Amino acid sequence: MKAFIGARITDRWLHELKERYNVEQSFHFSQGNLNPAQLIEKMHECHVAVIENDDVPAEVLKACPDLFAVVDFRGTPSNVDMEEATRQGVVVFNTPGRNADAVADFAVGMMIACARQVLPGVDTIRKNWWVEKGTRWAYVTHQGYDLPGKTIGLVGLGAIGRLVAKRLSGFDVRLVGYDPFVTAEAAAAFGVERLALEDVLAQADIVSLHVPLNDATRGMIGARELACMKPGAYLVNTARADVVDGTALLEVLRAGRIGGAALDVFSEEPIGPDDPLAQLPNVVCTPHLGGATRDVVENQSRIGVSALLAFMNGESPAVCVNPQALPAAREKMARARG
Repeated sequence: MKAFIGARITDRWLHELKERYNVEQSFHFSQGNLNPAQLIEKMHECHVAVIENDDVPAEVLKACPDLFAVVDFRGTPSNVDMEEATRQGVVVFNTPGRNADAVADFAVGMMIACARQVLPGVDTIRKNWWVEKGTRWAYVTHQGYDLPGKTIGLVGLGAIGRLVAKRLSGFDVRLVGYDPFVTAEAAAAFGVERLALEDVLAQADIVSLHVPLNDATRGMIGARELACMKPGAYLVNTARADVVDGTALLEVLRAGRIGGAALDVFSEEPIGPDDPLAQLPNVVCTPHLGGATRDVVENQSRIGVSALLAFMNGESPAVCVNPQALPAAREKMARARG
């Protein structure tokens, strides 16, 4: 059988695939994503595809009649046409939790960077202001605040939100959170006081977003919600840019109505130094680095390939996104095996 790999994968798990498949590998950061025509060229005779960034629309799935499994190295497989995959008898496996620790670490790092004015301090040296304006100027200009005694608001109390709460438990902060799918009792079990969204925004010194992007969350932090925030509060977004109304956020940041923001995600990526957000002194921008660790590559490789191998052994992995496709996918796999 043949497999196409268009994702970052560790040697150990690549070896597991090469033991079972004739593998064609195509992943180079410098080349960008493959378009549908390129994917069809590489995948049309394949039985399995391992992807990460490439989009797999209906036209690709229809052009690959032998395909029975897609392993998507993402938590949410939004880059695959799931309805068409099911119609074509293609089972899709995702990799939930692959970057949860990485994003949680990064979010806490962003909070500390905001509270202690870390990146403006770095700029002060790079622009020679420490020498030109003096020690006292730097010390007074970049005064931040201690985290102990402050209130941290977590919007979204899923896997990443809970890991952030766990990391913050040693900082002597008050944790408040909002998540309509988590009970007050469940939130209290990991140290978070569950409140209404408006109350979280109104009480928090730092608000950190940890929700997926869907119809319910798109634009959930708009002008009205931003107006609820404390004048000196910071907004940290390591989730998805479109959870926040970008126009409203830019307005409140320019007006200084909140303390600032730390943003790792943007509606259109990449952004350059001329982007309005990157121009603001009260905004920290990073190039979507929340999940950028070597450990994430190992995690996604382990979760995804293990699921595929379990499926090949007749099991029904928990990370199967469209279990209704399992019977047809098994039939296609049986034919491929001869």
